[in-house]
Amino acid sequence: MQSQQNIIERVHRGDLSGLNFAGLVRLSFETRSDHEVSSIAMSGGDINNRDEQEEHCQQYVTGRSGEYVYTYDEPHTSAWKKKRVKQPDGSYLYRVIRPVFEGALKDLKNGFTPDGRRLDGLVVYDIDRLTRDHRHLEDAIEVVQYHFRPILDIRGSLDLLTDNGRSAARYVLNARASASTDTSRRLRDSHKSRAVRGIPVGGNRAFGWAEDKRTIVPREAWQVRAAARLLLAGVKASTIIRKWNKAGRLTTKGNPWSRRTFVLMMTSPRMVGYRVYGPMDQPHHTRFLADDQGNPVKGQYDAILDEHTWHSVVALLTGPDRPEGHADIGKLKYMLSRIIRCGNCGNKISGNAKPNNRFDYACKANDGGCGKACGSGIAIDAIVTKLILARLKEQHIEVEPQPWPKTEELAALNTAKASLLAQFKENPDMGPHIWPEVRKKEAAIAVLVKERAAYVKKNAKPKSANMAETWSDLEVEQKNAIAAGMFEAIILAPATKGSNRFNPERLQMVWHQG
Repeated sequence: MQSQQNIIERVHRGDLSGLNFAGLVRLSFETRSDHEVSSIAMSGGDINNRDEQEEHCQQYVTGRSGEYVYTYDEPHTSAWKKKRVKQPDGSYLYRVIRPVFEGALKDLKNGFTPDGRRLDGLVVYDIDRLTRDHRHLEDAIEVVQYHFRPILDIRGSLDLLTDNGRSAARYVLNARASASTDTSRRLRDSHKSRAVRGIPVGGNRAFGWAEDKRTIVPREAWQVRAAARLLLAGVKASTIIRKWNKAGRLTTKGNPWSRRTFVLMMTSPRMVGYRVYGPMDQPHHTRFLADDQGNPVKGQYDAILDEHTWHSVVALLTGPDRPEGHADIGKLKYMLSRIIRCGNCGNKISGNAKPNNRFDYACKANDGGCGKACGSGIAIDAIVTKLILARLKEQHIEVEPQPWPKTEELAALNTAKASLLAQFKENPDMGPHIWPEVRKKEAAIAVLVKERAAYVKKNAKPKSANMAETWSDLEVEQKNAIAAGMFEAIILAPATKGSNRFNPERLQMVWHQG
């Protein structure tokens, strides 16, 4: 313990001989102005170059007879921005997340670098590179004060080796944190001001719009509208994504489409011309700015989808009853999957691929069946398709689905909620009276949103005035949806021994009544 205390005293005198030091190099993605608080010894906070920081740290250590043995890299890491952290009990904390920094302090306490070399101290470019968070500063002070491991900065604005220096460090950190808070507030105000006027944000262009963020790209807009029509016709998102990637249709960043990217794009409020705005942890389709009356603020760009289509797509892709919200997502390969049943045990039969693009519908013992019923998938699909097309000729099929009948009711509730929030903003003292009404409105809104999702799912069935002409162009899941709408079940009886050809009499059709 005495030798460790002697190290602190030696380092305080500027003697690093025989000691091993590591550098902490942090690169920040934050936009801020440190010059406004330059009167508190803050020069150097604008250094944001990895190699330059490491070079200065190494020169500082070796110039005082020490040895530089390791570099802790923190790329694109904020030292003050807090993130929401969920606790085991379901509650949330807000913390600055810096695993590299915390790992460096842990290594410093133990006295070894990750590669096993002795570690006596840590050096940073200046206090800004070390931290802007009070909790992290106190963690660093603990390492110096109680574990006797020196932490130095080469600019002289940080002194954790003495009581007076630690007090000064806390004062400097307060000024730094205040500067970050002020800059963050100004940025928020600036973003809000631009959002109110509908001005598009910077960054990478959104799919469907050109680099100016305002002009629609016709080819991409057509692609989005076609995807919306397919989704509402019963086609899975995974099928659309697979076709896009196969055709070489890439995202605006030049990457293949993933389900997450596709869903975020299709459910973006920008699709209906709303100005995207709001916390990143909110559901993507709810992140748009509304005025004091609760009406969405329009962006300075044209819409690609109409509001009814967009709400229907959002309900399909994000609602609690979304068609792909189950374990077998993307695995529907056969027209009669989950419809055809075994005539012996009643278990649902699944498709089973065979060579030469053939397949069977087979009852499988490992899926809880008896394993006794099996038939040619191609032959069965052909028989069922003939029956479906014959039945459709006798029926009138509506081309366009009817809109959800409670659209105006939901809009009225949202307007009422916005009005209550506006009243609270004007007179916070009315909170005890306003919040119970807000909760009632939110509960009613949640019920209607769930109803809308169920309605869209029920009515998002493939519809065509001439199904015989379009049948071959339908996706498997569309054909499956049509068959499910016509048959309660299709029963496949076990085969007769010695028969190689499929016998249509083995099929029993149970039609929907009404």
